Amino acid sequence: MFRRNHLKSALAEGARCTGAWLFSGSAAAAEILGLRGFDALAIDQEHSPNGPESILAQMRSIAAAGSATLLVRVPDAEARTIKLALDSGAEGIVVPVIESADEARAIVAACRYPPEGRRGAHYTVSRAADWGSKPAEYLRGYSAELLIIAMIESDRGLHAAADIAAVEGIDMLFLGPLDLTASFGCIGDFADGRLTDAVATVARACAHCGKWAGATTFPGFTAPQLFARGYGFVTIGSDVTFLQAGAAASLREAEETTCNPAK
Repeated sequence: MFRRNHLKSALAEGARCTGAWLFSGSAAAAEILGLRGFDALAIDQEHSPNGPESILAQMRSIAAAGSATLLVRVPDAEARTIKLALDSGAEGIVVPVIESADEARAIVAACRYPPEGRRGAHYTVSRAADWGSKPAEYLRGYSAELLIIAMIESDRGLHAAADIAAVEGIDMLFLGPLDLTASFGCIGDFADGRLTDAVATVARACAHCGKWAGATTFPGFTAPQLFARGYGFVTIGSDVTFLQAGAAASLREAEETTCNPAK
């Protein structure tokens, strides 16, 4: 269903926005998080078993639950992959491992119809245009409402961050800390000083070009700390990590109660 992009509107108004990732492929988990008031929920197709049908089910659950923007992290930057996500109703596209301005221009072109881009025109029947019932409205407003996000996840991408941010049509650079540590040769070492520098580099590139900076929280950088460094959108967990944390907390409480019956 074609609708106003809540996240994009909130960022334009200067709000500090939060989001979460969806890795489990569960429409029920998507609905539960959709009811919690996140500004956006990102359905992952890069590292999870999500296919077109499960993505569509999650989109429906989120949209029915509230206003959270429907983001899809596609598995690659291929035009056909992006086209399918957009025609299915994604309100924002998150593309992994962007490393140059040319790659950034290619994903923008994949998101736009000719003559501005090269996206195949099938909005006359696509779900994104309410199964073709609102073709004129969709064609008129899709570009302004769509959020195009390029992920900075490698040393090469980091060095090109300013060039990527300068590409017309790119709305946000999103820092991927774990892959960056892998690129640095210190996978999982979030205390490495190069990662702290990367946080500043991405924020500076976005500020210079009038784009938004996004990131996920990681050890040493909480959401408030990232907001303070110029990030407008921060993901604070996922369906999987929330479930793990809740289960662990409940088990600890049960064990403490067993050991201390007076509680």
